[in-house]
Amino acid sequence: FKNRVVLPFDGSYNNFRHVIHHELSHAVINDMFYGGSFQNIISKNINVQVPLWFNEGLAEYESLGWDTNTDMFIRDAIINEYLPDLNGLYGYFAYRGGQSAFYYIAQKYGKEKISEIISKTRGSGDFEEALKSSIGLNYEELNERWKKDLKKTFWPDIAKMDDPDSFAKKLTDQKKDRGGSYNVIPAISPQGDKIAFISNRDIYFDVYIMNAIDGKVIKKLIEGNRSSEFEELNILAPGLTWSPDGKKIILTAKSNGYDVAYLIDVESEDKDVLPIKLDGISSMKWSHDGKHLLYVGQNGAESDLYLYNMDSKQITNLTDDVFTDTDPVWSPDDKTIYFSSDRGQYINPAAITDTFSLFHMNYHQTDLYAMNPATRQIVRLTNLPKSDELSPAVSPDGKHLLFVSNMNGINNIYEMDLSTSSPDSLQFLTADNMRPVTNSLNGIYQLSLSQDGKKLVFSSFYDAGYNIFLMQNPFEPKTTKKVLEPTVYYAGLLHPEKADSISMAVHSPTVSVPVNTMPAKDTTEVKTAQTDSVRAHIFTGKVEVNHDSTSSKDYSRYVFGGKPGLTSDTASGRNPEFNLKNNLDKNGNFFVNRYKVSFSPDVVYANAGYSTLYGLLGTTVLSFSDVLGNHRLIGVTSMQIDLKNSDYGLAYYYLPKRINYGIEAFHTARFVYLDRSSVEDPLRADLFRFRNYGAIVSASYPLNKFYRVDGGLSWLNVSAENLDNQQESPERISYIIPSLSFVHDNTMFGYTAPIDGTRYNLTLFGNPYSGSRNLSFYSFTWDYRHYSRFWFDNAFAFRFSGGYSGGENPQRFFIGGTDNWINRTFSTGEIPLRNASDFAFLTPALPLRGYNYAEKIGTKYSLLNLELRMPLIRYLVTGPVPLLFQNILGAAFVDAGSAWDQTNKLQLLARQDGTIKTKDLLMGTGVGARIFFLYFLVRFDVAWQYNLDHFSAPRYYFSLGADF
Repeated sequence: FKNRVVLPFDGSYNNFRHVIHHELSHAVINDMFYGGSFQNIISKNINVQVPLWFNEGLAEYESLGWDTNTDMFIRDAIINEYLPDLNGLYGYFAYRGGQSAFYYIAQKYGKEKISEIISKTRGSGDFEEALKSSIGLNYEELNERWKKDLKKTFWPDIAKMDDPDSFAKKLTDQKKDRGGSYNVIPAISPQGDKIAFISNRDIYFDVYIMNAIDGKVIKKLIEGNRSSEFEELNILAPGLTWSPDGKKIILTAKSNGYDVAYLIDVESEDKDVLPIKLDGISSMKWSHDGKHLLYVGQNGAESDLYLYNMDSKQITNLTDDVFTDTDPVWSPDDKTIYFSSDRGQYINPAAITDTFSLFHMNYHQTDLYAMNPATRQIVRLTNLPKSDELSPAVSPDGKHLLFVSNMNGINNIYEMDLSTSSPDSLQFLTADNMRPVTNSLNGIYQLSLSQDGKKLVFSSFYDAGYNIFLMQNPFEPKTTKKVLEPTVYYAGLLHPEKADSISMAVHSPTVSVPVNTMPAKDTTEVKTAQTDSVRAHIFTGKVEVNHDSTSSKDYSRYVFGGKPGLTSDTASGRNPEFNLKNNLDKNGNFFVNRYKVSFSPDVVYANAGYSTLYGLLGTTVLSFSDVLGNHRLIGVTSMQIDLKNSDYGLAYYYLPKRINYGIEAFHTARFVYLDRSSVEDPLRADLFRFRNYGAIVSASYPLNKFYRVDGGLSWLNVSAENLDNQQESPERISYIIPSLSFVHDNTMFGYTAPIDGTRYNLTLFGNPYSGSRNLSFYSFTWDYRHYSRFWFDNAFAFRFSGGYSGGENPQRFFIGGTDNWINRTFSTGEIPLRNASDFAFLTPALPLRGYNYAEKIGTKYSLLNLELRMPLIRYLVTGPVPLLFQNILGAAFVDAGSAWDQTNKLQLLARQDGTIKTKDLLMGTGVGARIFFLYFLVRFDVAWQYNLDHFSAPRYYFSLGADF
């Protein structure tokens, strides 16, 4: 509805370019299909629906074409046979699988077919029809051919490459470790006996310590995603490092909106916060002498190397420039820093001025560099076009460097010989100084080396999950190959004009492709190399620059020109069609226009429901906001004949600051039959109209992600009118009610209800004024809930709630029954409304199963709920009639509580006939099941009352909605 995009920046301009292109692709498709506005959808009756993989896959293909990360992901999925069909591409598969499908269409049928599919989908509104019309295949046929082509491409790699567990010991297994698909950021202790890592094996991302020998988990050190200290753990970039003595670790995590660094004692688990705070912190490395911390910091504009002095607490920015620096490590003598960067030939940070243009840098290529932290002199170690070199690890003698490179299309470990230069006079190293250590079928990430250099741990995406591996003696090669054979994609990437012949060459070792090469150095001199094989060409890092006479014409603007899926730069200097005018001031700076608030629809819908208290209800909701989401308008209406008998409301929320402000105006009307029986007419019931209208001013202040304080001031007017007896005087009361709440919530939902975490709400409110039309009261309510998860997704739920109200006209509470009870009954025979104030403040305290609604009513209440939640049927297909049952959840519960007016008269238990039984205390127990049916979550419970002596007859409950 907004046709807007949000562009996060993580410090990498390469990632930022990808995000911009991806999100703008969404914006273009949204505008093309739906006109970019809700009004256009309604006025033109647009009903175009495309699968998720189409949307996300197209955006990925347009922004990346094909890339090594997707190539590695799809290779693992197709080899291990877990790649879903097209109609099953959801979640992350919608991105990678969708990108693969569009790449297949472009390769087999031409890039122009993608635009044809888009155009015909827009015209017909039917994606499958557009697919058939464009490429002659229906959904099933495309799926079959796409997956068969992937098998032809990737299955031959099995014979040529090695699984990670063939050259390293697999320490984690996502299929056995309770389902955790992420085991990442491994950091081996200097002594090589323990490994710290992050895993989601317990659903949350937590920090674990494992034995480096057998992989057994020693302890869970830190629980993430539950507290304000560890709101989020950094799982995409290394954020763990050990102290030199192996007794402490430093962990970076998101806390209160920033990344901070925690110093944690592994044995005692004591924590200290270091005075380091940035938008992003990663790649933390402790120096060997224990005096300094080296890390990558991101301040919102750039990513630099920082140095923290443990004694003086001083922080130094070592590379204050626009380039993306990552993965720094210390040399054994702490005199050299090795790191990865996209800075190219720009090795003097001091020479990079504020006017430096990003168009001058090639942020698509990442190489290795060495820095002297004392002089800040930088030396470039690699220059391998079309590949990235990451995650360096230095040998104990400082003469060898392990690193990760995708120079053959897959992230493998390589070794670089540094012995030809001293750390103080490092010079550019060529490919002759490198050799592959592994020939892995799966991508390798995040190297961590023990102090003696005999153990290397890394993470690899293998068989649908990231797992941690231990390699012994990593400086001894695990492959006999001197040169790694390139993947089909990578060979074609280097030689797009020879893609077909290269595809044959990589499947036939006897076939070679002649190439002309340029040395991988910072020079423009072109030399002609001798004929070589493609595999040697890939390894030496040389890129072809030879162009014959037929390539002199620029075909980049043709549909068959350029890299599939990628368009040329749109900078005005490179593309005259993008030459903006009248957008600069006299100083050459861009004009900055004042932002104007303009509202557009977010949500517009109508719904119908059934209230157990008031019957059928219908509501239309309209939500509007501005582009930035700083201002929001919400309108609610349910018109019934006239305004006096209808529901309607209007709310405005001001959201740009940390404190959210709101103002609301509302009117609610309900019609209820109440008992007015007498001796003359014992069955008489009159129709009453209850109204509640007024305004509310509110504010909400988040202390952090899990705690907040809410405050408000309400002006309420309530009335009760007997529509069947005009002689009965209507009741009207006005209230001015301040309120204050303290809220905590870190719960995690399961399929139908929370299964982990804690939430509670403490609220104080009331009407302090007294007079002829308003009566004073005050109320304090609490609601505490805790969920203990076990066996992955089973849970024990505990809830303790209560309320206390006093004053001239105290609030009333009633207990008994359950929420949204369809076949409900009232203990009082009717809704227990006795006056106008009850309509506004009478509050149900639920559930208390085994009893009717309003079994007890009072100005005070207390309620205890214990519930066991477990899956009954995960997936079941019956026969011979093929009925499908899935995700049917079960519950066993005990409810107990009471409501009362005078505490001194409350008697929970009493002796009757010589037996102690419950009196004012109500207790119920039972079992139930929950299942989604026709888009509704349906609950069925059977419960029995229990008075400590015997159980009552069963009572059955059919209700809707989630459990507490």
